[in-house]
Amino acid sequence: MDKLETRIRHAMDADRDGIRQYLHDPSDKVVFALLANRQITEDELLVLAKRRDLPAEALGCIAARRFTVEGYKVKLALVNNPRTPRRVALGFLREMRLRDMAYVTTNKVLPTELRQAAEGIMKEKLPSIPLGVKIGLARQVSEDVIKTLLLDGNPHLIKACFENPRLKEAVVLWAVNHATVPARVVGFIAASQRWSVNQNIRYALVRNRNTPVESAMEFVRGMNSNDQRSLYNDPSVPVSVKVQLEIELERKGEPLSPPSESGRVIGIPHEIDEGEDFM
Repeated sequence: MDKLETRIRHAMDADRDGIRQYLHDPSDKVVFALLANRQITEDELLVLAKRRDLPAEALGCIAARRFTVEGYKVKLALVNNPRTPRRVALGFLREMRLRDMAYVTTNKVLPTELRQAAEGIMKEKLPSIPLGVKIGLARQVSEDVIKTLLLDGNPHLIKACFENPRLKEAVVLWAVNHATVPARVVGFIAASQRWSVNQNIRYALVRNRNTPVESAMEFVRGMNSNDQRSLYNDPSVPVSVKVQLEIELERKGEPLSPPSESGRVIGIPHEIDEGEDFM
């Protein structure tokens, strides 16, 4: 009998101590023999469920077993193993605890379909989740779930969303440009030391009517002439901000076209000669 056949036989009949020496065996045949061993425990199945070199069939065999309450760890490991059969992972997904599901939404080694399914389940559950739990989840979930959380508008929840290390510029721009995002979110972004210095976000904030006027004025002052002129011609920019845009362009000696008062929000009066007659 060769060494492989010996390992297969031993794995199938091994006692608790003997099982452990085969948990990392490189042969799929040995692993299948191990799974046929009635002495194998859920702790040992957990070790196998975490292995990313096992074939999908082996992981499917693990999933087919009956688990105790402690078997949750095995199910969680299977969900987070990219080699687990899709139907198995999707089946266990709804059994995951919220924090574990939040991790699934950000686990880039998993198939996109599985991560999106986790995001969908979380969005379904959000309305019934207590605020304190939402705040904790906001710091862990994927950007797509962050978008849904921002729509809540709660100030503590907004703050937690922006503490999420996965938050990128694209989501912030989405929040500024999306009509249904609460004004409180826009105000938070405008006051953020991290995001309000970003030129793309500043430009979007100036266009948003929910941006505090004082903040919009400040952003306008630091822009180049091309951006100022573009924003002036943008119909979404509030009139009060356009007044400041016109002032800034006049100060730079770059008056708006046409030079007449036609189409102007305001007109900066020319300096009056001392001898000019008002009458």
